Formats: sequence, structure tokens, C-alpha cells
Amino acid sequence: MFIEKNVISMQEKLKDVVFDELGELFYYADQYYGEYLLDLIDDFIEEKHQDDDLSSMMIPHFISWATLCHRVRNSSKTIFQHYLESPEYKRRRRPKVHRIISEWKYTMPGFYYVEEIAGERVLVVTDVFQMKEKLVAVYNEIYHQPREGDLIFGYLLPAGDGTYSPVIDFFHIPVNQKRDTAIKIIEFYNKKAVATDHEFFEKNYPKLLSLIFRLLQKK
Repeated sequence: MFIEKNVISMQEKLKDVVFDELGELFYYADQYYGEYLLDLIDDFIEEKHQDDDLSSMMIPHFISWATLCHRVRNSSKTIFQHYLESPEYKRRRRPKVHRIISEWKYTMPGFYYVEEIAGERVLVVTDVFQMKEKLVAVYNEIYHQPREGDLIFGYLLPAGDGTYSPVIDFFHIPVNQKRDTAIKIIEFYNKKAVATDHEFFEKNYPKLLSLIFRLLQKK
């Protein structure tokens, strides 16, 4: 029993260190790509997004995508990939932590149905497009617990033990708009289908967010 608790404690400490890197990543993104990200945000919101409250809820999800999934203009790499090659990261690099973090290069945003609330900060979700289940453990300080059957979206990162954790709190689609939203995003996904889901999100995530924005404005 003592050994089991000790192992669990070590895993939790490793997770803490791993997800502390998110703060370092976004600090790096702000320092070296701040103006570039602001330009992307301006392009995202200037035409369609008149609802300031809704825009402020969408923008953090857009920034997560722009940092982790979007290839920087005139570059073949994401801000995250540049971060992994930076002196700032290499000075702190730890093999166990790096092994987990390097997997984030292959992650993408997602839309999920909440299948089960397994604990106060533990839930089982099913990817709307891939129809695969994921076990999610939430470490974010800000967290609004969804309900079973809810439709949510966010950016899940592997935690190294088979679970996933969101970069920021999930965006909750209102219950009365869940069905229409699911139909529209699946239609969009099927229409824009490309070789891989990662390529789909890399190219089309801002358009998906804009689609959802327009749908929610009709409430």
C-alpha cells in the first residue's frame, strides 16, 4: 500500500512539472511571438465577432491552437516546436518530462461529448469526429464542471499515463444549441475532410470557431 501511494505521488509530481511547462510555453510565445499572435487574433475577430463576451471566451481557445497547432507564417514549425528548440527550454529539459511534452506536437483541439463524470475533476469524453473515448483529469485552477451529455470543446494534452488534461477550461455549448451545433460542425468536418485530422484542425480550426460563434449568436 505504501509503495502504491508513493508511486501515485511521484506520478502526480511529474504531472505538476509537466503542466508547469504550459506557463513557460505561453510566456515564450508572448515574448517572441506576441505581435504575431495579436495579428492572428485581429484577423480572427475583426470581421464577424461582434459579441465581446463571446469573443473573450473564444480567444483563449484560439491562442491555444495558434501556439500548439498553427505553423508560423514563413516557417514549417509551430510556436511550440520552436519553444522545444529554444535555449530557454533546453536549459531546463528533463528526460522524463520531455518524453511527455514532446508528444504534444501531435495533439490538436477537439469537440467532445461528456459520457461520464467519474469524479470532481475526472471525466470520460468521446471525440465527436474520431468517436474515441478519452479519460480526462482536470488540473486547471478555473474549471466549470460539465454535465453528462454536454457538448464541449477544448485542447487536450496527453499527461503521460493514458489520461489527458485540458490546456484551459472547456468551452461549453449551451444545451439548447447542442444538437444544431453538433450537426453543423460534423457537416463542416465532412466537407473539409483532408488526409489527417491534425491537418484538418491546423487549417480549419479558426473557421470552426467562427462557425460556432455565428451559431451561438442566434440564440
